Amino acid sequence: MQKTPSKIAALVLVGTLLAPALAFAQTTATASSTPVAVTAKMKTAISHADKEITRRITALNDLDTRAGQMQKVTDAFKQSLKTAVEGQVAGLTALQAKIDADTDAATLKTDVQSVTQSYRIFALVVPQGRIAAAADRIVTITGMMTTLGTKLQTRLAAAQSSGTDVSKLSMALADLGTKLSDASAQAQQSVTISATLVPDQGDKTKMAANTAALKTARADLATAQKDIVAGRKDIATILKGLKVNPSATSTPATTTTTTP
Repeated sequence: MQKTPSKIAALVLVGTLLAPALAFAQTTATASSTPVAVTAKMKTAISHADKEITRRITALNDLDTRAGQMQKVTDAFKQSLKTAVEGQVAGLTALQAKIDADTDAATLKTDVQSVTQSYRIFALVVPQGRIAAAADRIVTITGMMTTLGTKLQTRLAAAQSSGTDVSKLSMALADLGTKLSDASAQAQQSVTISATLVPDQGDKTKMAANTAALKTARADLATAQKDIVAGRKDIATILKGLKVNPSATSTPATTTTTTP
């Protein structure tokens, strides 16, 4: 059956009228097929990543400040730590800008994962700095206590010259020297052990080695802290034996080493 021109024209007219509606329906279907939850999920991921990056940058800046205040660690170590901190901050800042601009879910996921995988500041750099800061504090205190020990030695010598039996006090003084020497050595060893570590970049072998080294360094600091506590007891024993009012001496305040 042949279609008349009038029928063909009618069909063309109907098609023309329906085309926008069909196009709108297709567009609506396409839009509705894009999961709105993905966009919301991405925004949540970006927000969480921003907070984690900010937290890390704050920790790094605090560490940089503490590094500048260290007095007993070498300048080379301080510069090495400062360079590592600045590099981490620069990398995290650039990563944050990229994450904030990400529009692809897969790319965003990779970038968010790199916050912890590529910038392992809490696994290495920050612990290194905290160990160095604690060691620096310990060495400073041992220096103050050593100075006090020298003064006590002079007093013991004077007391002995006057006929006073200072044998037990001399033993306490000798123990003080031993404890202070060990504390200083342990503190320095903790820095030496942690200073040469490098980021593992996901290498499990390096990660295990770093973890073991940091554990050893913390144990060294704990030993040094115990030495200082024991040394203070020796000082108290000597002062009591010499009948010196402890408040009249410049005994350094005890330190509490926070485990890095």
